[in-house]
Amino acid sequence: MDAVAIGRVTAICTEAAARAGANTTDRATRLNEQECFELLDAIGLSHAPCLLLTAEAESGARAEWAAGAVRLADQANRLLLKVVGRELLHKTELGGVRILKLPAADAQQAILTAAEQLLVAVATSGGSAVEGVLAAGFVPHAANQPGQELLLSLRVDATFGPVVVVGIGGTLTEWYGRGTSGASRLIFPAARLEPAEVIAALAAHPLLSLVCRPSRLYGEPPLPATDVADAVVRMAELGLACGPQADTAWTLEELELNPTVVADGRLVALDGVGLISAVKWPQIKRPLAKIQPLLAPRSAVVMGVRAKAINPGRIILNNLQRSEGIKPGHLYVVHRSELRIDGVPCFQRVTELPEKCDLAVVAIPAEGALEAITDLVTNDATESIILIPGGFAEAGQHELAAAIERQLELGHAGPGGGPVMVGGNCLGIVSRDQYNTFFLPQYKLPFRPGRGGNLALVSQSGAYLVTFASNYDGIILPRASISFGNQMDLTAADFLDHFAGEEQVDVVAFYIEGFKPGDGARFLDAVRKARSSGQRVIVLKAGKTALGAEAAASHTASLAGDYDIARASLASAGVTVADTLDFFEDCIKTFTLLAGKRPVGRRIGIISNAGFECSIVMDELEGFELARFDAATEALLDEVLPSFAHRTNPVDCTPMTATEPFLRSTQAILDCSQVDLAIISSVPVTPALENLEPDRFGAHTENLYAPTSQPQRLGEILGSATKPAVVVVDSGRIYDPMALMIERAGVPVFRKIDRAARALAAFCELAP
Repeated sequence: MDAVAIGRVTAICTEAAARAGANTTDRATRLNEQECFELLDAIGLSHAPCLLLTAEAESGARAEWAAGAVRLADQANRLLLKVVGRELLHKTELGGVRILKLPAADAQQAILTAAEQLLVAVATSGGSAVEGVLAAGFVPHAANQPGQELLLSLRVDATFGPVVVVGIGGTLTEWYGRGTSGASRLIFPAARLEPAEVIAALAAHPLLSLVCRPSRLYGEPPLPATDVADAVVRMAELGLACGPQADTAWTLEELELNPTVVADGRLVALDGVGLISAVKWPQIKRPLAKIQPLLAPRSAVVMGVRAKAINPGRIILNNLQRSEGIKPGHLYVVHRSELRIDGVPCFQRVTELPEKCDLAVVAIPAEGALEAITDLVTNDATESIILIPGGFAEAGQHELAAAIERQLELGHAGPGGGPVMVGGNCLGIVSRDQYNTFFLPQYKLPFRPGRGGNLALVSQSGAYLVTFASNYDGIILPRASISFGNQMDLTAADFLDHFAGEEQVDVVAFYIEGFKPGDGARFLDAVRKARSSGQRVIVLKAGKTALGAEAAASHTASLAGDYDIARASLASAGVTVADTLDFFEDCIKTFTLLAGKRPVGRRIGIISNAGFECSIVMDELEGFELARFDAATEALLDEVLPSFAHRTNPVDCTPMTATEPFLRSTQAILDCSQVDLAIISSVPVTPALENLEPDRFGAHTENLYAPTSQPQRLGEILGSATKPAVVVVDSGRIYDPMALMIERAGVPVFRKIDRAARALAAFCELAP
């Protein structure tokens, strides 16, 4: 949008707020229908022709309005009258809508009389705040006919900013939404939106494509896709120009046009509702460079350590004593009476510490945390803070949380920027080869070495990090495991911004329960930065509930809840969005272990010794192409496999295939020039394969630790391969050591072949 249009929109919002008696302290003000149409005029979108008669208009103005209204009548002398009021949400039920058939004589008086009757009817029905009557011309269109009516809505999400929702419009909007579980609409994040993206999405949509593609119903589509895309992009530009991030007095929170109809080859809005507010996103002033000393401190102090009992502070102190990153002699405790605890020197006050520390861990209960944070900030005693305890906003202690946040903001505004803080209500951080502040003893959660130095795992839930660390112990040890809790200072976007572009990190994975206002938009900017560096970002976003009744005046809320918008926004920026914990971890494992093995194509080779797997996997190959083996590969498979095996892709080698032929077949598939990636699966229970631990009672002679065993050789073959490949081990607990051995070799292992295929598809889908 150009400056003139932005100025006009700002003026419309300011005038609307003045008419409504609002000011910049009010949270939200509704726009009436006329004001919504004025916004459309400002951005060049069509709407039904109309004239507004204000309730306080004098007789001369009323006569002038009636004369203009006559000219809006159609050829059948029909005119639509409806009351206008920003709080009148159900005009028809209040008797505030009337189709008027104008008489041949005295038409102006008939209009004025009908207008007065409408005003009286609404007042009698309990309607309030009537601002006038709108005369609208009829727009010829096919109502309630598929492909003829659209919902077009601009909405500002509190975290991600403006999005445009396109759905089936008219009286059946919500019916279609419920009937399709939300699939009757498309969501377009406004930032960086291009017409081509809209056109492609419309063409692919099973319902909305009816508007712009030839069909059995329409030999010629009702509208060119370019027209719809132009309207969507104009709405997006309006949202960006007047969003919470923009330097305007008002934020356009919502502008819903329903229906917009196809009329004379144009898209025309027949009705509109809107919402403006003075809400703006906060400016970010945190010194994000201090995330580096937070993750790699050379000195640290712990507050909240008990001398004569084990508590979280004491466990954290013991874990920090074992840290590799903190220099010997640079770990301290603040304690009012002790001189030493577990050999670590204690000081009564922060001001007595012998140096400014890189890290302070505050494990004091919530009621004492404010004093501790204040001391650290006021005395510039540390570069970073981890606030462990809960009991703040999540427990209803909003004032206490706000007081701590104010102290941090004072520090950020001062010289040096003050410390950055993680938490509260967090488990802390485990920084690989640096330190561990989880208040769990190492005998319960050991953090044994593994792969994963290329992974940053960031979670709002500390408990999730615990389960991941335990489940992947010895397999994946992330470069950083960060529990960020309540986001009283540092947020998810801050951590992604830190890791984006870091050479040692290939994958950044987030478990997020909620974003702070505006932080979703910052997160998307950081995603684009990470993706441009070849990194992958995975997000599991909790909270799939629809937006509540707060925005019930429009249909958009029921069609596009908070989670829908979050998912669409994240995906549009290049995030791999996981909808389940299983898929989240499958992606983390696959992306982390296969980093560096970029697929050059989508031709997949598959081998299994179970026929059902060869059938099941075929239903999971969308986006893949089943590779056709070259002559050399076919010849080798003929040579090594039993005569009754199925040799074409997917290869069913049957349970009769022994270890060596299975391994040679695997190698042949990986070596095939027609194969870009592979799934290697075998149900391991067959005695033809050597894959069990030795049995001390001599029940069998297998030894998976032997250099020729199936898991040993699979780890070697696939670990050294340049092509991405995953393994499936679909059997019980006695085969856990087999799976563990292969994964420790750097190869993702799955216990079901459909999960393996979905994870590999995700790995290929957004490959850098």
